[in-house]
Amino acid sequence: MVLLAALMALSILTLVGLTATFITTTETLINHNLGSRLTNHYLAESAVEEGRSRLSTIHTVAEHEAVYLRRDGAVDPTAGSIGTNPYFDPAYGTHGMTSARFIDSKLSGVGFAWVRICRKTEERAGYELDGDSTNNAEVVGYGYDNNARELKAFQFVGSPAGHYGSPVYLLTGMAADPFGSRQMVRTELARPPMPPFSAALYNKTGLQLRDAAKIIGYDGDGRRDLTGIDTPDGVSGDTSAVRGAPAILSSSSSSHNIAALIEMFEPPVSIPVQRVSPAVSVSSGGYAGTHLRLGRPGTDRRAPTFADGDLSISGNSEGQGLLIVNGDLTVRGSFRYEGVIIANGRLRFKGYSVGSGTGIAIRGAIISHPEKGGAPSVFEGENIRIRYYSRIVAAQYQSLRYSVLSYRPLTSLE
Repeated sequence: MVLLAALMALSILTLVGLTATFITTTETLINHNLGSRLTNHYLAESAVEEGRSRLSTIHTVAEHEAVYLRRDGAVDPTAGSIGTNPYFDPAYGTHGMTSARFIDSKLSGVGFAWVRICRKTEERAGYELDGDSTNNAEVVGYGYDNNARELKAFQFVGSPAGHYGSPVYLLTGMAADPFGSRQMVRTELARPPMPPFSAALYNKTGLQLRDAAKIIGYDGDGRRDLTGIDTPDGVSGDTSAVRGAPAILSSSSSSHNIAALIEMFEPPVSIPVQRVSPAVSVSSGGYAGTHLRLGRPGTDRRAPTFADGDLSISGNSEGQGLLIVNGDLTVRGSFRYEGVIIANGRLRFKGYSVGSGTGIAIRGAIISHPEKGGAPSVFEGENIRIRYYSRIVAAQYQSLRYSVLSYRPLTSLE
């Protein structure tokens, strides 16, 4: 009986040991698989980020084309099959992708396999946008409908009348390891679209001109003439120097969705104003600075400058690009700017000369649209000059980084 008891105890201990070994082995495999999955997931994210950064230099992607940024020349996602090629892309050759272009990655040491860049269609994205219950093969754009009363950017299929914007791209990144683990992520990217400009100056709550400010909608680049001032609430004061086609428009039925514009350009798309110009001081949510340099007119191309509150600029200042102000914009003295200014608040311009300055001179366009209404904007001083330049406006948007419209991991590469 002692022998039997010892054998039973030994059997139980053996069973416990085998169970512990099995559990440990299983946990080790689970952790290994989880580690491989996370590693490949982050590598796939690195792939789409490189695709995002290099999309601006690729310039164009044809509707039928798949552009692959690949780790090295040994990676060919278009050859063979899943069974013969660990880097095979089963989506290539489907949904109208009939040609491939290969570009070597600049991050080959990171270790992802490839990232595919193609134009977005409903078929390729796997869901429909326009409510017709059909995944169409037409390319998708991100922009505006000029027929809408409230101008807010959105995705649209094809080229409906009155719609315009920028292309939407699908970026799919894939990473694989020698054990057969594959991980994919997909992002949808588009360059922030240019808001529709009806005038050199759009001002939602009306404008008071205390002197003959020169506000000119005639295109300085000779492409498309606009209205000088577009304001639903009208203009008071001295309008003798306002020019355009027509000079003043007070019956505009559409308006900008200023909240959506601010959200589109806030960081990380833009750079906070205090980082662009260290001379800016911050107080109670407002920003103020004298002799600011927000870029050099005619030379710089940079990310938008963003002030998350009222901004006051004084002295002999200058700038270039996109200036986004989530509040009132006050300018006193000399201010030379090339580009687009968007303010979620009133404009207060007082253009007297300071030192060698020559007043306020803005080449581009301005949108002033207080979200909750309020008092009119005020321009004081004859040495205020605002003129629309289509090439300057367009250049600011062509230099913007692509924004992420959506992101999701993929379980397969359909």
